[in-house]
Amino acid sequence: MFSLRFFRKALSFLLLHISMQFFIPPAFRPFLLKLCGVKFKKSKTVFIGTNVLFDIMKKSNTHIGDNVYITTGVKIINHYPIISQDGVSEFKTGDIIIGDNVFIGMNSLIVKPVTIGDNAVIGAGSVVTRDIPENTIVAGNPAKIINHVDKV
Repeated sequence: MFSLRFFRKALSFLLLHISMQFFIPPAFRPFLLKLCGVKFKKSKTVFIGTNVLFDIMKKSNTHIGDNVYITTGVKIINHYPIISQDGVSEFKTGDIIIGDNVFIGMNSLIVKPVTIGDNAVIGAGSVVTRDIPENTIVAGNPAKIINHVDKV
């Protein structure tokens, strides 16, 4: 007999993959992701493009602030492997926190537990493996600071 925990995981997995589809309106995606466990300050001010993958299967959380734009093809992964010298690997998990007024460019990859500060811009195709300070523009693999956002 299936356990309730298994049923919840299966439902979350299904909702996550439905939220990635192009026929789901962008305004409806945060609602589906809330049901999967992604935490939002205000989901009405968040844009999530198509084919955006959130790692919800491990015991970790993703927190998203206000006025966040996550464009097409972004992958947000809350776990990563640690491979020791004797060949044994284990997975470490942790929370990913995305601040307010953040833009994440197309096909970016956010891995490991990181915090992306307020007013940050992540260039397309970037690989974020470390915390991003607020008011910065980062790009590359691994993502490096290339400029600062001037406060208006």
